[in-house]
Amino acid sequence: MKWFLSSLLLSVFTGLSSADLVGHGPRAIYPITERYVALVDSSIDAVLIVDNNAGGAVVGHYVLHDESVNDNPDRWVNPISITSCADCKHIFITNPFMFFKIALDKPLADMARSLDFSGFTQKSLISPVWYDGWNPKYQNDGNIRMVSAAADGSSGYMTHKSGGVFSFNPLSPSKEDPTAKHAIKIGEAGIEENDINGIHHTSSLKNIILTSSKYVHIVKTRDSDGNNPLDNDKVTAYKLPLDYHCDYLYGGTDMTFMDMVIIDDYAFVLGHPTPEKGQHNGVAIYRLTWDDDDEQWHNCVQIAGSGLKDAEWVDGSGKEARFSATVHDIDVLPTADSKSHIIVMPDTGNRAVRFIDVSYPVEAGDETDKVRVYSAPYNEHLYEVMYSSEASNAGMTPELAMASDGKSYYHGGMENLYTMNFNAAQDECARVGIGRVCTLPEIRARFARGQYPTPDGDDESWTTVWMNEDCASCHLADPGACESSDWGDEYKMIAIFRPVTGLEAQCVHNERPVDTYSMCCGVGGPAVLDGTYLTPKQQQQQQAKKAAGISFGVLIPFMLIGVAIYGVYMRKRAKPAWWPKFLRQDRREETGHAPHREVDLRGRDYI
Repeated sequence: MKWFLSSLLLSVFTGLSSADLVGHGPRAIYPITERYVALVDSSIDAVLIVDNNAGGAVVGHYVLHDESVNDNPDRWVNPISITSCADCKHIFITNPFMFFKIALDKPLADMARSLDFSGFTQKSLISPVWYDGWNPKYQNDGNIRMVSAAADGSSGYMTHKSGGVFSFNPLSPSKEDPTAKHAIKIGEAGIEENDINGIHHTSSLKNIILTSSKYVHIVKTRDSDGNNPLDNDKVTAYKLPLDYHCDYLYGGTDMTFMDMVIIDDYAFVLGHPTPEKGQHNGVAIYRLTWDDDDEQWHNCVQIAGSGLKDAEWVDGSGKEARFSATVHDIDVLPTADSKSHIIVMPDTGNRAVRFIDVSYPVEAGDETDKVRVYSAPYNEHLYEVMYSSEASNAGMTPELAMASDGKSYYHGGMENLYTMNFNAAQDECARVGIGRVCTLPEIRARFARGQYPTPDGDDESWTTVWMNEDCASCHLADPGACESSDWGDEYKMIAIFRPVTGLEAQCVHNERPVDTYSMCCGVGGPAVLDGTYLTPKQQQQQQAKKAAGISFGVLIPFMLIGVAIYGVYMRKRAKPAWWPKFLRQDRREETGHAPHREVDLRGRDYI
């Protein structure tokens, strides 16, 4: 048993829904490093560790409930928030009724440095906790909201819809924590009841950001002497009226906001026009700018998403991008490059991690049209993998579902970069007898080995290929998986590899022409794709048919020339199985280690 409490007591804290929280999927995210994020996904009731560099591969998971209630989602934890810190040996999560801590054998940051999250799955332990300094009347009332810890562990706060803000020590989360108290009460500094949605520490750790449906309160947590005023019951807050600044974008239409983060002199806000009952218009990202002279925020502009159109899953420019409707959390991804600024979003309805690259508008100030959005689609049928009897009997885990080995075919070089939509890419694979475009798990396995087409044959170069992956999703009212799609049937994913950022995915319309290489997965067919579909030998055979009246004696020289040409053609290409070994110059082909070769690694492990 994972739990400290009896099953009867646990039922008080789990499985209860909140009318204010709709939609199941990834509800909150904690960026561990630039490469790894932790998120809570209520559709599978688990904490997942996602590798951003591997196209959203799950590299660690922890199920929040006991396996005895796998088939009873009413008894699941139903998480809505997550946080930790660099030196924290705990993860902190909330549901509407309780605060939880997950004990770790070492901090997530240490696991990230070692590239090993196996201990997270095997050694973690969850338990509910309510600190002695927190009034018990706020426990189990369905109004608990979000949680945030300072990056250095110096402070932690949990929000309560009707109670305000409660503090705790993330580095020593014992029930007797002397720092745990009711830090901000409703009514202090203009913070109103039923008005707190999101909470974040700023990167400077000088403030916390409390986001409500109409306002943001920026509360001071570090004064000029380095002390936290909240420790002395002094609440100082700056109130920012988001609706006043942003509703002009929609002609004064009422708006709802969920979360906000600050990067340099810019505030990035998650929100959308308040939907009418039954509507699910996707969220958008807005930017406000700080004016030092006026000492206030101003100039609200929309930089990503629509806010008015229905929920979708579309990547590309900020103007093109579309999100689902039930997102309520964003965060800032830590990056090694000081000029790289990326907002990370757990896209609830799409069951994916979305990245909004705002580097241009932060560094240049006015280039909001250069925002770029891409995805890490981690949900490889995880509900079925984790809870279906067939998958569990086969020993399947989320980590094992992320990659699929096998045989792939491709041909690089700038001359083989074509402008293709998805159907054209699929047709090319079919015409050469290889079957189909690769799926994301197949792409992951090959990219991990450096086996993919590039312009110059260098495994450190970029590439773009179509993937046989849908961008269809749905609004989930209950935990589980989509039985049918509400949007996205006409969208497919492309895989983009960059040496610095690794493998990323973008959802684009399947009829959109994209400059891509051909990369096909399956068995049979020739070893390479070169866009001509006929080898020199096949071309010669076609010519022979046209010249049927020519004598066989005349054809023999042509055949010898054709064989010689074919030998030259194949000199730097993957050889078929019958090719004489004494003509092979690259012995690595037999081991599967040579990049840019036909490879069949089923049963082997080179990742």
